[in-house]
Amino acid sequence: MLSLPPAWLAELNDQPALVADPDGRAAVLAELAISAHRRSDVDTDQLADMLEFAEAARLWALIEDEETA
Repeated sequence: MLSLPPAWLAELNDQPALVADPDGRAAVLAELAISAHRRSDVDTDQLADMLEFAEAARLWALIEDEETA
């Protein structure tokens, strides 16, 4: 099982913020992931997973917003 930073996961799970600003929140998630990697809190594989999750969350939010419109 992946062990990702709890603060980053909390940001990832903030669904209302994601739906309100999918691109902006994905950018924040990516920056937080890169910062965690620079601090050596996560390794390269975890960074890659975090970036993929951020993009998946962005796409989910775009679809969710489209479905509620």
